[in-house]
Amino acid sequence: MNKLGRSGSLMTLTLAVSVLAVACGSTSGSTTAGPFKGAGLTGAGATFPAPIYAKWFKDFQQVESGAKINYQAIGSGGGVGQITAQTVDFGASDAPLKDQEISALPSARGGILEIPTVLGGVVVAFNVTGVQKSGFRLDGPTTADIFLGKVKTWSDQEIATLNPGVSLPSTPISVVHRSDESGTTKVFTSWLSAESPEWQSKVGADKSVQWPTGTGADQNDGVAANIAQNDGSIGYLSFDFAVNAGLGIADIERDSDGQFVPPSVSAISAAGGILKFPISSDTNILNSAATGAYPISSTTYLLIYKKLDPLSQDQAQTLVDFLYWALTKGQAEVKALNYSQLPPGIDQQALSLLPQLTYKGKVLDPSSTVKA
Repeated sequence: MNKLGRSGSLMTLTLAVSVLAVACGSTSGSTTAGPFKGAGLTGAGATFPAPIYAKWFKDFQQVESGAKINYQAIGSGGGVGQITAQTVDFGASDAPLKDQEISALPSARGGILEIPTVLGGVVVAFNVTGVQKSGFRLDGPTTADIFLGKVKTWSDQEIATLNPGVSLPSTPISVVHRSDESGTTKVFTSWLSAESPEWQSKVGADKSVQWPTGTGADQNDGVAANIAQNDGSIGYLSFDFAVNAGLGIADIERDSDGQFVPPSVSAISAAGGILKFPISSDTNILNSAATGAYPISSTTYLLIYKKLDPLSQDQAQTLVDFLYWALTKGQAEVKALNYSQLPPGIDQQALSLLPQLTYKGKVLDPSSTVKA
């Protein structure tokens, strides 16, 4: 063989070994040369975290330019339905999956991870002429009686007893509740069930219940709009939506010490300390006895199949990278939107779930683009 032939054979062998080495290495990173740029993803679910998710998705695209993430805020029930049907790459819910929801998941995907992302508050918001937007007080039993339709006017003695010295109008109470299947509803009705035996026996707790009274509205922004447009109205919704809509927000009595606590980032953060892993169907952070904790606080979750094989490798890597980024650098962004970041220790436990995500049998490590 001449020198050119031998040289060509050597170059061919070297190239083949190089390609084989890349193919047999870690699945972390791009399938093309250069820094990983990410790939498009679709998700659907809870409206409760939609504002922070929108900011996260926008900011993450500055890290991985190809990571265009399309999220449909359709409510937790819709998110659970779509991830079960595998029509989206990830789902989102404010309530952990129920046992029957878990049993409905396709077994070939290896189960699902429920990854907490941020903490938020469900607030009792109102619009009543003559009642100040801050400092108004409610407790659990009275709130339950309002939503049961037993307390019908703002000057009712149950409300007046909680608000001494406040001039309350005789305006009729108009209750507003979610009409869609909602994790926010599950959080709120779980709190009412803990506060009122009558609520527990007559209505109960779920993402959708048979409301004894009131008008239904779609999603958090729909509830906010309905309350804002109608004098005498009251409803429940995510803290961030209520703040942005300029609604009155009630201080809620703590069962542990009788103190009335307004929702705030710090009060919600205090409640988050009782979050426990593993996540189960009855996991919640309601009625935390921690000092200063807001009673109706909640965690929200992303729902991710452990086996990411139906996605492309780049999509699977993008999903892992986004989760890592959201649980680390993304946490610094939540306070500005009236959410609370995961407490120390809880964020590390959430990160420890990520090695359970696999692509074609291999664990997906976060790429260097998000670790920089």
